[in-house]
Amino acid sequence: MKKDYYEILGVQKDAPKADIEKAYRKLALKYHPDRNPEDPSAAKKFTEVTEAYEVLSDDGKRSQYDQYGFTTEDGEMPHYQYQHVDLDEALKMFMRSFGGGFGSFFGGGDPFEERSRRGRGPVKGDDRLTSVRITLEEAANGVEKEIEVVHLISCSTCNGSGSAYGEESVECPECNGTGSMRMVKNLGPVQYVTTKTCPRCNGEGQIIKDPCPKCRGKKKVRERIIKSVNIPPGVDTGNRLRVSGMGDSGEKGGPSGDLYVAVEIRPHPFFERRDDDVRCNITITYPQAVLGTKVEIRTLQGPVEVRIPSGTQPNSTLRIRGKGMPSLRGRRTGDLYVNVNVDVPKHPGIRERKTIKKLSEVLGDRTKFNY
Repeated sequence: MKKDYYEILGVQKDAPKADIEKAYRKLALKYHPDRNPEDPSAAKKFTEVTEAYEVLSDDGKRSQYDQYGFTTEDGEMPHYQYQHVDLDEALKMFMRSFGGGFGSFFGGGDPFEERSRRGRGPVKGDDRLTSVRITLEEAANGVEKEIEVVHLISCSTCNGSGSAYGEESVECPECNGTGSMRMVKNLGPVQYVTTKTCPRCNGEGQIIKDPCPKCRGKKKVRERIIKSVNIPPGVDTGNRLRVSGMGDSGEKGGPSGDLYVAVEIRPHPFFERRDDDVRCNITITYPQAVLGTKVEIRTLQGPVEVRIPSGTQPNSTLRIRGKGMPSLRGRRTGDLYVNVNVDVPKHPGIRERKTIKKLSEVLGDRTKFNY
């Protein structure tokens, strides 16, 4: 089987980096294991799209891949050889790719920094990423939401040692304790050297002879919990919230990682958001437009009474100050812009036609030509 990275991401061979990144993020979120706990094939698809992105997002790797073609399993034909990405590596790449992709408003720096697992001192646990969907009204006023959190915690059976009998780990014989393995491929006069994580010790450099039956030597087990998260007023799609200590548990006494909650706002049937301002449409009758009136209009903060000036023209816009979205940083509140349409009856009744005819006689011919 050939592995066409362009086909996996669903992009053309001449696709720019921006399109490649956009396609990857869409597919990675779709197949993320935490979003598909009941679908074992999702993890495989997740690693495939991540591997494709890792190659095509790098100019050097992409150039070599384009030159030598697709990866084949039998290795009989010259091809671009790239190290296989396992699920753990794919999750790390996914977190790094989203590190600067959201509009962060809590904390600073890159929260998805790659950490060494073989350090002698305490190691902080990995961060986790999940998402929550809210309405535009909830985004305007703030809301508390319960979300399902899937993270790794220290195994209670072996107390996080990974061993069934509490024995210490030994050096991995496959990688001699380095945690990685080198692969050399000769393509004519050119020799390519790649490095991949040791499959036996998963990059730890150490193995456990008698693994714990519960965690199977992984030292951690998967846990699902329900967590309440306070979402502040003013959030927008793409913002993220950080919940400290709700990521994976640390190692060797290290602290737990953090949970990042990506916010997604559902489309609204009446309002359209533009930064901190909000727009909507209303329809009034011809007499209301001519004579003026007061109407009740929905806003994100509740109904308000608005005066329609006499002589209002079709497609006029009214501005209601302070009835838009609050600023995330509390600086100001946006405005509500109301587009006013005038209803013209398509099939007027007999009484309507008589009244309109009298009005027409009063107004006379006011046809205007715009040249």
